Amino acid sequence: MSKMKFGTLTAALAAIAFSGAANATLVTSDAGYTGPVLNLGAYQNGQYNFTFGPVALPGGITFTRDHSTSNSGLGAVVGQGSYGLNGNGSFDSNPTYIGLDGANATGTFALAAPVSSIGFYFNYAPGVGADPIIAALDSSGNVFESWDLATFAPISTPGGLNQFEFRGISESTADIYGLQFSGSYLLATGTANGDVIPTIPEPANVALLLAGLGLMGCMARNRKA
Repeated sequence: MSKMKFGTLTAALAAIAFSGAANATLVTSDAGYTGPVLNLGAYQNGQYNFTFGPVALPGGITFTRDHSTSNSGLGAVVGQGSYGLNGNGSFDSNPTYIGLDGANATGTFALAAPVSSIGFYFNYAPGVGADPIIAALDSSGNVFESWDLATFAPISTPGGLNQFEFRGISESTADIYGLQFSGSYLLATGTANGDVIPTIPEPANVALLLAGLGLMGCMARNRKA
């Protein structure tokens, strides 16, 4: 009898654990996405910028990279420059991206405030180093949900040039405090081809601009009078 009770309890605990994890889903499209956007416009300078971080990005995003071995030994690539991805094509000097510069490296995008979904555009070198993985982080920076992209949502762009695909994680509640990505020289950017996202003017700047245009109109009318 005691064994039966123990087995029942174990099954119940397993069901609870499974139901908790089921709240998260892997997202493979940006349709309807309202989470953080990766804007790397400040690094559109035509060259590699190597760093371990922290790098403060628009929208309350902070990027850091672990200090494991990399090709350069200098950290992640943040900026522009040619980059090969084995069977998934390559990039010329036009896209702006964050590249881990290591087959087994890990990068983290920490958020200033929690969100219910987070995702960016990614690509990676298939079969090189560790599998490409994206993971959601809790308020302590610990992984609570992760997905192996090579298994569950592979990116296949053979011979492609400057191609990224959207991958993200969505929850039913706003409890995601960051996104971790690792393995296979994984790259992240803000658009499907690495273009820089246009900067949206701050509301105060828009009001100032409109006031300035109104003043110019008044001056023009006075001159005519």
